Amino acid sequence: MIREIAIVGLGPRGLSVLERIAENSRHRDDLRVVVHAFDSESPGAGSVWRPSQSRRLLMNTVASQITLFTDPSVRCDGPIVPGPSLYDWISRGASVEIDDEELRAEASGLAPDEYPSRALYGRYLHWVLDRIRSGLPSNVRLRTYTDRVQATAVVESGRYVVVPAQRGRAVTVDRIVLALGHLPGGLGERERNLQAFATTYGLTYVPPANPADVRLDRVGPEQTVLMNGLGLNFFDYLSLLTSGRGGSFERTGEGLVYHPSGAEPTIVAGSRRGVPYHARGKNQKGVVGRHTPRFLTSETITKLRSRARELGGLDFGAEVWPLITNEVAFVHYRALLRKRFPHADHEVFACGLETVLRHRQDRLRPFLRAHGIGAEDEWSWERISRPLGERSFDSPDDFTCALLDHLREDLDNAYDGNVDNPLKAALDAMRDLRNEVRQVVDHGQVRALSHRDRLARFYTPLNAFVSIGPPPRRVEELIALIESGTVTVAGPGFSAAADSRGCFSGSASAVRGSEYTGDVLIDARLPDPGVVGSDDPLVRYLLDTGTGRRHVLNTGGVEHTTGGLEVTERPYRLVDSSGEPNPGLHAFGVPTEGVHWATAAGVRPGLDSVILGDADAIARSVLGIDDTGTDARERSPAGARPRPAPVH
Repeated sequence: MIREIAIVGLGPRGLSVLERIAENSRHRDDLRVVVHAFDSESPGAGSVWRPSQSRRLLMNTVASQITLFTDPSVRCDGPIVPGPSLYDWISRGASVEIDDEELRAEASGLAPDEYPSRALYGRYLHWVLDRIRSGLPSNVRLRTYTDRVQATAVVESGRYVVVPAQRGRAVTVDRIVLALGHLPGGLGERERNLQAFATTYGLTYVPPANPADVRLDRVGPEQTVLMNGLGLNFFDYLSLLTSGRGGSFERTGEGLVYHPSGAEPTIVAGSRRGVPYHARGKNQKGVVGRHTPRFLTSETITKLRSRARELGGLDFGAEVWPLITNEVAFVHYRALLRKRFPHADHEVFACGLETVLRHRQDRLRPFLRAHGIGAEDEWSWERISRPLGERSFDSPDDFTCALLDHLREDLDNAYDGNVDNPLKAALDAMRDLRNEVRQVVDHGQVRALSHRDRLARFYTPLNAFVSIGPPPRRVEELIALIESGTVTVAGPGFSAAADSRGCFSGSASAVRGSEYTGDVLIDARLPDPGVVGSDDPLVRYLLDTGTGRRHVLNTGGVEHTTGGLEVTERPYRLVDSSGEPNPGLHAFGVPTEGVHWATAAGVRPGLDSVILGDADAIARSVLGIDDTGTDARERSPAGARPRPAPVH
């Protein structure tokens, strides 16, 4: 049997599928495979992780917790073929293979619990591709193309044609895997209006984008930059516009101090919350340490999935959120007791706490008081999600003092560690619970209205704010930048937009006198995951032709468009406009966000990565080893309704 397979997008997801195709084909004398792998930017690393980007842009995962290889923890039908994590690769002397001097210096000094640059991770991914290519079995051939795919279509005999933008001719294959990663965002009405306004008045507007893709050389030191957003992209832009322009940080007895170069613009940033994402806690869990669920257990997940099938979906707020809260509160109180009372019987406390949280929430406060935990230490989502509460401030200086106090406290907590510090241990548990949450929300298991209001609009942004924030050093740098006068954080309720005076302006509703104007406006966030609003030509083609469709939940007459490409359950066949799965067209990763949750997460070693299990299932399907066709075992997501094909 001969199989020709196209992988469209050769970043981490596409690379995982390629590795699984190679290993599942090994020792298969009945199989001949040709893989055509396309990536528009950097085959192996993809656009987000390309090694050519600035080394100032960091990952928010430590080096020892990043891999692309299977290990004995991974549950999959294909062979387990271990390989080095990013840190293992470095520690085995990989730095001598790196031709870039800056990356080589970074690699040689990187510790297992430090945060690598995205460029270094991209170099690791290139090495993984080289390893796969050099170790291909004799029955597998690989052809890579640095090109953007514009279209795919079914041709005769159920085969598919892949149409690249630059290559002279199309490629015909038997199966296609779409591993497109983060897609370029199109301009909505708001962004188009801001861009037109900027053109009219000679200003600069930067819509949502990966900061590594943005040309910032048009922003001069005499300009004022207004920035919407205080998340991960905010920290990237700060780095590029400050130390990336020759400024330097110096560690003194008073802490970190920033010395401007004079090439920095004046930066004013803000958001609705008014405070940046929580810093990640210093890793104390090693490579594979994680919180073992006490409430969102495998037995509970089985029951919830059964309820979702019986009732047509779960109520996330009523049935899932309380379990997450119990997990986080459990970790918080247990870490607090260890810190306060190291000689207490912690196992007895843990058993009692679990019982109270599970069965007698009304007895929680008496239980805590009996163990020396007062009201000021009670877990409060309101306090965590809104650190400054409903406070109003009489002046920008008053707000800045309060913000710096909050940032210093957050930094102290972060350096205290994600096991020892009660707050950071609790917030890191949310990261540990991602796989459990996926198992009860993916594929339409949450009702439409609850998915929209409680998962997409409440939990997902809360999870981002508290558990996937920047490395602690970024918060330390922000403090130094504020103290140097280079950066101003405006305050809660901030939003910058076009001003009739011919400039951009913004103010923080909670801070009196916080009016700011500027000639540059940056929307400091990534385009939304999924495909809604994407400007990718292939995605437009898939949707316009009805080859694929957007994922829509429908529960009790309430519709919610989640934004992702609709796919079946494993092996994730693309669903067309009539509701039928495409037999040989699979979609994997970020463009399916909505059908799946938290698709941008990476692969951690030793923790049964669902990403590697997914990649293996897709690989075995496209190879025809476990190909179930489109039988009843592969369902469209629950609650999704068939829709008519588009009219052309």
